[in-house]
Amino acid sequence: MTQIDDEMTAAIEYSATTPVREAQRMRGEFLTRWRKRSSQLSPRGAGPCHVDLLDEMLRDLGIRGADALLHHLRTGCPMSGVVGYEEIYSPGPPGEPEITEEELLRRQPDVLARSTQAIRAESPANKEAIWSSVRKELEAGFVVELRNPPANAVYLRRFMVRQVKSDEPVPRVKERACDDGRMALINKAVRMATPVKLDTADVYAEVARRVAHRATTRDPGAAFKSMGLDHKEAYRQLRARNDRLCRCVVAEDPSTGRVRFFRMERLSFGEAAAVVHYNAFAKVLARVVRRGLKLPLCQYYDDFASPCPAGDDTALTDVLELLQGILHTSFNEDKTEGVGVAISAPRREGLVHMLKGVLARDSLSPGEAASLAGKLGFATSALFGRVGRVPLQPVFRRSNASTTFAGFKLGGDLEEALGWWVRTLAEDEQCFRRTVPLNPIQPGEGTRYVLLTDACLFGLGAMMATITDGDVVAIEYFSHPVPQEGAGLQIHHLEFVAVTVAFALWFRDKDDFTVSVWVDNDVVLGSLVQGRTRARELRAAVHLFWERLARSRGDAWFERVPGADNIADLPSRLLHAWAGIPIRGVLPKWREVDQRVVDAAIAEVL
Repeated sequence: MTQIDDEMTAAIEYSATTPVREAQRMRGEFLTRWRKRSSQLSPRGAGPCHVDLLDEMLRDLGIRGADALLHHLRTGCPMSGVVGYEEIYSPGPPGEPEITEEELLRRQPDVLARSTQAIRAESPANKEAIWSSVRKELEAGFVVELRNPPANAVYLRRFMVRQVKSDEPVPRVKERACDDGRMALINKAVRMATPVKLDTADVYAEVARRVAHRATTRDPGAAFKSMGLDHKEAYRQLRARNDRLCRCVVAEDPSTGRVRFFRMERLSFGEAAAVVHYNAFAKVLARVVRRGLKLPLCQYYDDFASPCPAGDDTALTDVLELLQGILHTSFNEDKTEGVGVAISAPRREGLVHMLKGVLARDSLSPGEAASLAGKLGFATSALFGRVGRVPLQPVFRRSNASTTFAGFKLGGDLEEALGWWVRTLAEDEQCFRRTVPLNPIQPGEGTRYVLLTDACLFGLGAMMATITDGDVVAIEYFSHPVPQEGAGLQIHHLEFVAVTVAFALWFRDKDDFTVSVWVDNDVVLGSLVQGRTRARELRAAVHLFWERLARSRGDAWFERVPGADNIADLPSRLLHAWAGIPIRGVLPKWREVDQRVVDAAIAEVL
């Protein structure tokens, strides 16, 4: 289960339960007070925001532990040595950089020679793109040209990274300038003392789920939207220190063929230290919004997103007023309806190649497993939205292995999991584009489904309602005896069989559907929500269930219903008399189940 801290939980509670007008009034009073204070306190220096005001705001809101970050915002961020923010992130394992600053500088003549050779080898089109990016940064003051680089120069070869934005309606290619921290060796001269923890798509989806669940418990008609913001020139907003090391971007002027040097004044895309500095700053901004405006804002690098009530038309402008108008940071407004997650074909091919290599050598170390878990974790979000922990658990277990055993052999569970990924990553590309919905059970336009399932030792049952534009238009149910083959199964096996049969009955031929599923068995609920289970005998069935759901691109939202309130209890007891009573004005209709469907579902859990 995705972990949500107390601060985010408090923001979720306030956002989900406070009337919109009251929340807007509270935010207005907060903004008025700090707008006045901003006019009284003049900014000092050229930090990425009004640092002195941010300092006061953090203390006023009770957010402690940002002193080191505030110091770096004022004086510049160190790009070598041991770098981290233990007050903001959890500390990682102790250690020192791979090389010292002295060794880094000693090897720069060789770095410059190799960088110059690589720059000369670029195509004319790439040289033009690189030079254009340097000129833009020169005009913006992000770089300063140097006629003669100093003795402490570290040479950063610039190159262009082309990213295909395949998650957009019309795929496009985005070019981004990258400075090669690896070739410069500066990434070897830094050690991250605090690994960065981001609010991934799973975190955002869990926040949205809790907001929706909390609000709809109080008001079944509650509806939500998502707001999003994009931090403008993210890394370039923070200044870097150039006293001990002078980081120089190396680029060729296409008009003269001459290699020129530019001191980089800001954080650079391609340097390891930039990741922790920028994300610590972005996380603190998100925390200010959570505490000050009481909105559950999530942060993923330079992207910020939060669910909010559909009727709250000032939430986005209030966040922009705080971060941009009062604290003087720069944002691009980007309104969204959900969080889009996609994994491109080249990335899938790379993962398949990596996985096949691991399977071929029959070995996976904990370090390799940790890296692989991160890549597959993103793929699960693209496949399943807010859930999708399908065979990731064996990979996580290996990444946390503390004992050394011969060659780190794979073993049954891990080998099975990696094989599943090789097969699944070969699926159609459309399976790997997913928008995480805020609340698929909220009233609104279009067709949605509500499914309740149940089982007992002698019967299976389920009831499904079809809801169109907020109105119940049809109710169907099935009631079927447990066949002889299932007589020895435990109740959680049968409960899972009921869900499998219901999906085969009603959703086998549907695409892009949205359904909320209510069950009263905790083992089954846990396996459906997490996409994995400790019940070994259910594991294959759970994997197969999620595999089918990915192919259909359906959105399934799982909740627990108390046993006494589960109306599917009646058909699971093979009772039919109740079906003559209308539910919300609609008479339930019996749906016949093919015995072969039940037999196949039972075979999957045997």
